[in-house]
Amino acid sequence: MRLLYKRIEELEEENRQLKTKVFSLDILKENDEEFQQFTNFPNYGVFKALCQYLYEICNGDLNYWRGSSTDIGVKHRLNKPGPGRRMTFEEFFMVLVKLKTGDFNLETTRKFGMSESHMSKIFSTWINFLHLELRVLFEMKTNWNDIKSIPKRFQQYPDLISIIDCTEARVERSGLLQARKETYSNYKSMDTVKFMVGLSPNMTINFVSKAYGGRASDKHITLSSDHFLNALPLNSSVMADKGFNVSRELRDRGVKLILPNYKGSDRSQMSAEEAANCEAISSTRIHVERIIQRIRTFHILDATLKISKQDVTEQMFTVCAYLSNFQMPIVNIHSVLASPVSESESIFDFI
Repeated sequence: MRLLYKRIEELEEENRQLKTKVFSLDILKENDEEFQQFTNFPNYGVFKALCQYLYEICNGDLNYWRGSSTDIGVKHRLNKPGPGRRMTFEEFFMVLVKLKTGDFNLETTRKFGMSESHMSKIFSTWINFLHLELRVLFEMKTNWNDIKSIPKRFQQYPDLISIIDCTEARVERSGLLQARKETYSNYKSMDTVKFMVGLSPNMTINFVSKAYGGRASDKHITLSSDHFLNALPLNSSVMADKGFNVSRELRDRGVKLILPNYKGSDRSQMSAEEAANCEAISSTRIHVERIIQRIRTFHILDATLKISKQDVTEQMFTVCAYLSNFQMPIVNIHSVLASPVSESESIFDFI
């Protein structure tokens, strides 16, 4: 018996040592720096809060991915019969790691000890579920009762709803001529997919458009984004760069487009007032460019997006965009200039 107990102790010790070598949520959650490195979340607490919210939304049940006809995340709403999948923190963690690191499927399966087909089904299930629910969580806000939640730089534009800009991600070149005509971007000189991103005055992403081919102009994407346009209230304003030539169309909707002033070719320089206005707009609008750079810290967007993944390309970018809202704010709301957020402030104070 003594030898048996000794053997059990040896196996338990071996098990503890093996656990420290396995890539798992239980290991990383204790280290905020490593947790952020692999998930883009500042710490486990933020991750857990979102998990609990998502669990309540779907009552812990996810419809397992079985193709594009699957109703992900709506089983509890539609009362549909059929097999479901109990959501777990570990699966969500795996999806975040894949989005953040951009690992190939084989690398991810080795980290988490599962088959490639099983991992692919889990990823597709979660990416579609998150695509549905995060958009609802960050619906465009049209009024700000608490002005203190808005950085001082933005308070000079009291009717501002969103700052918009477009960004592109490289996609695999199609063998179809018509598809190549739609995806080729003259700006990037490559085949791309293009999105419009909106940043709210409280520094969170409040809109992500559908995916368009790289050929699409900023104006076309804006005017095709009905969900965005219909959410803009009367007498509100939107800020953009000079490529968004939609002033007349927005004016017809009772919305003002805030653009930098143009010097034109008929004068040597702008007036002092125009220059000051341009500087104010640029220093405010630059934050949408900074938030787009944050989206790109999800390295799954670094690689050329495959044609075989075109059914989830839009979902992946949108999810990466809205997940960026759970990082620490890019500016201190009490300061005109960008500065670190104090320890007493929570990420959820800015959402």
